[in-house]
Amino acid sequence: MGLSEYLFVFAFFGVPGVLGAWLARTRGKNPLVWGLLSAPFPFCIFILWFQKPISEVPGYFRKCLTCGAVYPWKLDSCTYCGAKLEK
Repeated sequence: MGLSEYLFVFAFFGVPGVLGAWLARTRGKNPLVWGLLSAPFPFCIFILWFQKPISEVPGYFRKCLTCGAVYPWKLDSCTYCGAKLEK
């Protein structure tokens, strides 16, 4: 097997696997399981992309104290109820 075949295999399986693992980590899920699922089945990346975390993930998502919704960590106020939170 030449270099071009290795690059193809890495691009076809490695990139979706790494992307799936990273998305799983940012959403509080098991990155190993989702990385292994995303490598042969890249549609799993879309499942992770549109799925919100259930609980708070430090550095990525936080839970609103007022309404209980989970929203991105970088925002200063809740996107659902508008409550201001401290960073």
